[in-house]
Amino acid sequence: MQIAREEIFGPVISVIDYKTVDDAVRIANDSPFGLSGAVFAQDKQEAIQVARRLRSGSLTVNSAIDFDFEAPYGGLKMSGTGRELGGAQGILSFTEPRAIGV
Repeated sequence: MQIAREEIFGPVISVIDYKTVDDAVRIANDSPFGLSGAVFAQDKQEAIQVARRLRSGSLTVNSAIDFDFEAPYGGLKMSGTGRELGGAQGILSFTEPRAIGV
């Protein structure tokens, strides 16, 4: 459905059935967007492994809001470019490097 493939900014959640973890990762990555995501599991280490496979700018494990605001923040794919926060990496996202040869 369209709601599962677009960025919906509001109190909305899509719930999609899956058979295997590989299937869940495929479904989650099958979107032109990738701002943020969350992985919930009883086994924290397994959840971290799944989170590493997702194409999203920021991810949380067993929480939807536990985010480190000192870490670079920004999306992947069509969810924006560059990074905010995160020290030098965050500042560099707002620059436009040029080279001038003389």
